[in-house]
Amino acid sequence: MNLGSVLILDQNREQAQRVSTMLGTQKWTSVLSFDQRMAMRQLKANRFHLLLFDAYTDGITNAGTLETLRSQAYDAPLALMSDHVQKGQLMRSASDAARMAGADFVLPKPFNHDKLKTLLADTNAYHRKRMKDHHVLVIEDDPELRSDVCRVLKQVGYKVSWAANMEDAFFDHNLGLIDVVLTAVLIPGIGGIEGTSQIKRDWDHVRVVAASEGVDDKITAVHVLAAAKAAGADALLPKPYTMRDMLLGVASVIRAKDAPEEVTTAAQDAIDAIFAR
Repeated sequence: MNLGSVLILDQNREQAQRVSTMLGTQKWTSVLSFDQRMAMRQLKANRFHLLLFDAYTDGITNAGTLETLRSQAYDAPLALMSDHVQKGQLMRSASDAARMAGADFVLPKPFNHDKLKTLLADTNAYHRKRMKDHHVLVIEDDPELRSDVCRVLKQVGYKVSWAANMEDAFFDHNLGLIDVVLTAVLIPGIGGIEGTSQIKRDWDHVRVVAASEGVDDKITAVHVLAAAKAAGADALLPKPYTMRDMLLGVASVIRAKDAPEEVTTAAQDAIDAIFAR
């Protein structure tokens, strides 16, 4: 599972490798560069989710240097690592350079796994805020239903991705950049209940809409969806459902997430335009 990619710029090779190892434990990949020339080559050849630069690499506290590097970075946020305890003056100049160059984060050293995890969560939030549309991931093993759901969601204006099961969702998609997961519960593999629990544990910003039919006369849709609710699902959708009910379910969790006090949203207006009352 790859949650994102990071370009590390640090002339201290041992320190850069330690940071890379820490990123690996968070399931993020990294590419190491030890000087500005190496970093520039990587930026021209690859696209990264985050730039993580040490503030004491030669010349890196110069605003012009940062601006030159960022010119090749597209929309990746920039985080500067700085030792605020031993080099207080340099920490101050690094912060000033960060503001001048439009850097987004300053990460004081030494830092631990928790601080790095917070930075990565902030990085994902940075990218989500810059998305024009809300991003919905549809997890459904029925290809015909999946196609219909994706098509209707796109009509309303959502950015849409899909997976046939939870395993594909976790390995093929960065859930840090997903707003809503619309998932069938009774799907092959680990299934929607365990998958929902993992999503809510590892990506607490994601809203989950769980959809299911019953198993038999004794285990009805109500029972299955109650289990999904206990696993953390934010909204429940009994199968078979109409496209209107599906859209209202997705819009309801987005509305609750973004603006609980608002009664209507752009998505709701779009739904009303497609399905006249």
